[in-house]
Amino acid sequence: MLLVQSYDRHEHHGELRLGVALGGGSARGYAHLGALASLERNGLAPDVIAGTSFGAVVGALYATGRPMSELLAQAEAMRRRDVFPYVADFGLHRAALFRGTRLEAYFDRLLEGRHFSDLVKRLVVVTTDIDSGERVLLEQGSLAEALRASTAIPGVFAPALVGGRRLIDGGIGSPVPLSTLDEFDLDVAIGIGAGMEASDSGTIRFARKLMRSSGARRFQTRLAATRPRGAVGRLGRALAFAAEGWAADEGDGRESTEPDGCRRFEVHTRPPISWLDFRGAGAAIRAGDAALSLLMPALKSAMQAAG
Repeated sequence: MLLVQSYDRHEHHGELRLGVALGGGSARGYAHLGALASLERNGLAPDVIAGTSFGAVVGALYATGRPMSELLAQAEAMRRRDVFPYVADFGLHRAALFRGTRLEAYFDRLLEGRHFSDLVKRLVVVTTDIDSGERVLLEQGSLAEALRASTAIPGVFAPALVGGRRLIDGGIGSPVPLSTLDEFDLDVAIGIGAGMEASDSGTIRFARKLMRSSGARRFQTRLAATRPRGAVGRLGRALAFAAEGWAADEGDGRESTEPDGCRRFEVHTRPPISWLDFRGAGAAIRAGDAALSLLMPALKSAMQAAG
């Protein structure tokens, strides 16, 4: 299991506080913009955003304070040719298809060189230390560096070296970082998923069934517990961490109340596009908006009860 680094919780000054956790999903993650637009339209703009992988990218753009209309227009105008030529820097010698240097430069241009200190909302970027297996939360320094780490999909982008640690995709083992919001004093927390679910993919259903066999579980546990040696070893361990998430149950529609009184909701947006269909951002945005609109009565009720 991944570990969560401890951070001091915000002091609660009486106002109601809402947090959202945005999962990965590549182009499917544009659904997060629709979800955030629905929250804003209903007067429920979040105070804290935790994001991993593409969810971290969307969270960072939103936390700059740019108008939602601009973000939506930019997303719907996006095409693959606007992304891939600017991030491809082959690096097979590090057990990954790309080194990730150009990806970080792309994020720096996208966010105009901003740091966490430039944001108007609290953002937490979720990553994973490939050597220790710890979940590492980034809240300081360069946004581009943090996003580069959180989007480092094993085997695709090489790990990012941040503060002396090799960091990769924060969604490994936990596709939606809802538990990260436990570190903050919130009244309501929402975990929003945009990746593929078992109900959407026969491959995921097969992988989940395989991972629940005793032999596969023993192998996964042994591989995850072995400290990696070299790039190939780190890749194998990252896949072992990912397998933990594949075996987990889906959380769509679940609601719970934590011991500290925070109401937690989990929702999946199920965008009707593929991982790399950047032309389909509009459809993903509409799916995210629709998913949160369905949840809105329960959210408003929870906020009213908290008040």
